Amino acid sequence: MKTILNLAGYDLSSKKTTGYEHSILLSYIANRDGSPRWIWNSDNNEPLFLKFYNVGSKSSWLFAKLIQLIFVLKLQGLLFKQKRWFYTVDKNPLFDLKSDWALFTGTVGPNNKAILYANKTFYKIACTENAIQLIKNEYRILKEVQRVSRGFTTPFIRKVNNNIIQLSDISENGKRVTKITDTHLQVLQEMAMLRKQTIEVKNWIWFQELKTDFLKIEDARIPKNLVRKIEFLSNSVTKQPVTLGFSQGDFTPWNQYQQDATIALYDWELARPDRPFAFDYFHFVIQQGVMVDRKKWPMIYKDLKEQCIDSKGNCLFNHDLNTFKNQLKWYLITNCMHYLKVYAEQSEWHTQIEWLLTVWNEALNVFFEEEKSPRELVIMDVFDSIQNRDYGALKFPNYAPEKLSEASDIDLVIEKKEAKKLLQFLKNHHLVNRVSVEKKSFMYALQAVLTDGSILAIDLLWQLKVRNLEIMNAQEVYKNNPISPFGVRHAPTIVSARFTALFYLLNNAKVPSRYFHYLPLLEKSQNALDLHITSCINENGNEQSRLQQFIEKNPKNQSFYYLKNMAFYVLDTLKSFTNNSGYIITFSGVDGAGKSTVIEKIAHRIQKQLRKPVVILRHRPSILPILSVWTKGKEKAQLDAISTLPRQGKNNNPISSLIRFSYYYLDYIIGQFVIYFKYIIRGYVVVYDRYYFDFINDSKRSNIVLPKKLTTFGYRFLMQPDYNFFLFADATVILKRKQELNKNTIEELTTDYKQLFDRLQNRGKSNVYQSINNVDLDVTLSKVFQTITMAH
Repeated sequence: MKTILNLAGYDLSSKKTTGYEHSILLSYIANRDGSPRWIWNSDNNEPLFLKFYNVGSKSSWLFAKLIQLIFVLKLQGLLFKQKRWFYTVDKNPLFDLKSDWALFTGTVGPNNKAILYANKTFYKIACTENAIQLIKNEYRILKEVQRVSRGFTTPFIRKVNNNIIQLSDISENGKRVTKITDTHLQVLQEMAMLRKQTIEVKNWIWFQELKTDFLKIEDARIPKNLVRKIEFLSNSVTKQPVTLGFSQGDFTPWNQYQQDATIALYDWELARPDRPFAFDYFHFVIQQGVMVDRKKWPMIYKDLKEQCIDSKGNCLFNHDLNTFKNQLKWYLITNCMHYLKVYAEQSEWHTQIEWLLTVWNEALNVFFEEEKSPRELVIMDVFDSIQNRDYGALKFPNYAPEKLSEASDIDLVIEKKEAKKLLQFLKNHHLVNRVSVEKKSFMYALQAVLTDGSILAIDLLWQLKVRNLEIMNAQEVYKNNPISPFGVRHAPTIVSARFTALFYLLNNAKVPSRYFHYLPLLEKSQNALDLHITSCINENGNEQSRLQQFIEKNPKNQSFYYLKNMAFYVLDTLKSFTNNSGYIITFSGVDGAGKSTVIEKIAHRIQKQLRKPVVILRHRPSILPILSVWTKGKEKAQLDAISTLPRQGKNNNPISSLIRFSYYYLDYIIGQFVIYFKYIIRGYVVVYDRYYFDFINDSKRSNIVLPKKLTTFGYRFLMQPDYNFFLFADATVILKRKQELNKNTIEELTTDYKQLFDRLQNRGKSNVYQSINNVDLDVTLSKVFQTITMAH
């Protein structure tokens, strides 16, 4: 403040030094760090500092009204901080310090400028070399713009000296508008046409300068994967033409007023004649959406596509989606390059920078739909979101994070409060359909279902535990980890080795071979815990019990902590039973439809990606054995069942068929409860290779001949599976795989199954009945897995 007012002609001091100073009482409202933000003469009768305040939302409107009320009631002396200053005056001060005035100290950084409102005009006071160049640019641009005919209003400008320019107040009879209107679109078109041109990128000098400066940025706070996206896009457009136009540069709701059929624009210091066409349009909508409305990217993107069309149906981009997306891409590239350099020069970041970085990161994903999957993009964004937080990634490979195998999950040791933030980040991400959370006393197990049905599993641990034992100090693991070139903070490798070994050994399991590369680290270590782990791995005597006893001696596992850990372990176990129920999947289809291969691969994906145990059953619960067991014995009956082709039974007797059906139906009735209590409530996924539907459409396969109405009626009394898939293919394709049925039978059964599944699906219940043409295995697997993940 003292520096700013010194430039305005006053030398301030908190104490008298010569005895000839004047005194003045100043009031102020502080920033979060305690530094003054708005300063004014305490004798002001009006809150002139509101001239700097953007009333763009309900909360800001209420704040402004409250301030005005305080001044009306003359309570400002009681409610605002005040301090008495002593000052001397230069020969030609900018304004009378004893008059009505207000000062905005500006944003800290290389472009810092103060704004003074006095004498019913604004003064911009540059406090840095960068700021001097900016106000110089604003003076030149405004003089140039005011020489041409225009349909928008700009402030009159006067250069006071190299540090100060004076601007007229253009707010009279104006109102703030937070959405693009017809008037905005007209002004944007008019401004762009002042210098509209299409050139080759290689001839675009400003872009080349931006790119050069961008590549020189060395700031560990800048999200690494955001930088990688920008680099990729900037390198991919080098041979493209680009449409440019004149741009005000900071075309936002808080830098303008709408006055009837025109717009009054101020803050022209960033104006340029060679920004991408429609830069100002994108800037207006995105800045309002992020900084004021706090919208997420999907809503902002929707606004961008809607607000570019005026009330007569005219579109800023001529209704061409490709043009819209191309200009959006150029806006994001240039704006990100510019501001990342600015942010890198700031010692402290305000919260709004984090907001902007998050939205820019998600916005750039629009241009990677062909290059990267949703899972890859979400992983990149996840690590960017926590790059400047303390955490340690366990067992994480040292390469680009998005290259992580689909069968792998992510384990992060992180503070609980940061885990909550990351959970919220995932829930808000535009590529995440939903997030399921298994909350335990020491961790969150997150499972994000993405927009394409793929899965991203993340474990967030704020305590490192196995059952009721705390095995390591989590704080020592997540503190002070360096950032890799790909923006990942890896936990020390020895920590990953210990954690992995202890997890398996304390659960009475062997360390899997894929983690054997960790063992040499443990073998070379002289740490007491590592010696116990190595001995246990080598199966030396009773080392497993000794390992557990060693860990139990940890103070965090004794006395009060022991009771606390045990109580939490019991609660976590009970929760897992109640919150982690499984479900049933059935696969139907004629022999040769490819069920076995699909079942095998889907079961593997469920185990690896959904992290659920799988049980595969054939046709029925099999609580009761096949009928022939009672006459032939178990081994002979099973051997005959394997060697006999389907649909070869000779039974045509309705009574015999009814008995056979009743026997198997009893197996379903009793078995469904056994399956439920044995597997479903324990979190298992039960997969049936064939199901009750065979009794409806292909009862001959089970040597039964009964009316369809009877077997269909019986289905009403069964617990109906969650997901039911009928796999089919053209008869000629099936016959190439298996020759067990003739073409007519295959086509007849296929038609019957399709009709049955259509009827069941149309009943309006939540159960899924889906018919899939199983020609391409990858497509089939994708459809099945996506259906399961999106619906469950």
